[in-house]
Amino acid sequence: MGSRFRGDDGRGVAKALVAAAILLTTTAFAAADKLDDIRAHGRLLVGVSDTSPPFSSLENGKVVGYDVDLAAEVANRLSLPMQTISILNAERIPALQQDRVDLAASGMTRADNRRRDVGFSLAYLVSPHKVLIRKDRGIRTVAQLAGRELALVKGASVDAELKAAVPNLQIVYFQSYDACFTALAEREVDGFLADEVLLASFAQKSGAAQDFTFVPDYELPRTAGFGIKKDEPRFTELVDRVLIDLEASGQAEKIFDRWFAPTKRPFRIQGD
Repeated sequence: MGSRFRGDDGRGVAKALVAAAILLTTTAFAAADKLDDIRAHGRLLVGVSDTSPPFSSLENGKVVGYDVDLAAEVANRLSLPMQTISILNAERIPALQQDRVDLAASGMTRADNRRRDVGFSLAYLVSPHKVLIRKDRGIRTVAQLAGRELALVKGASVDAELKAAVPNLQIVYFQSYDACFTALAEREVDGFLADEVLLASFAQKSGAAQDFTFVPDYELPRTAGFGIKKDEPRFTELVDRVLIDLEASGQAEKIFDRWFAPTKRPFRIQGD
């Protein structure tokens, strides 16, 4: 009888060990997160745009830009290579949710409605949306855009306040920011809506900055950052730390100047 009980005890111990092993394995899988996944597949997958300079665009067969340079610093911190994946703006959120990319790096607005579906890094661009116009068009207020044509890069949208203020505004979409500015410079459209720092950069680089100005009574606050899969605190913390360290070292400003000079950077990267 004693032997039988010892056998039962042995089977009980074996079952307990198997259960513990299963529990440990399940716990390990549950604890795995985006940061672990990135290290496991050995590269940082960065979703970029081919047509959004200076944020990210395809030049000579390579994707380059402000956002791309910042993403490369995240890859450097991880000691991993960066692989860029071209995606449309409309694909950014699904690509993050489906783990097709680890970061969305394409001037992505950190909009409240998007936070239901994805997370964001700290802001690495703080620049309101404004409307650039030619001074010779005689536009003094946003209401005077009524019936006129406004250039917008494909995939962008006009905010509700502007639509309400100018319901009969005519939107003309272009494939790139360069094309939008060219249309404005050549008087094919009456205004160009985009980030203030981007618009100022185009005007200054044109060699005729004195010909352009902003509509004075329109401004929509905007910050942009990396899109990140929702509820990934460890990876988000690492990305934010990289951005803060770049700011502290002065490298963040150098990267900004590389893409926006001679426009001066009107912000610093800092905690929310």
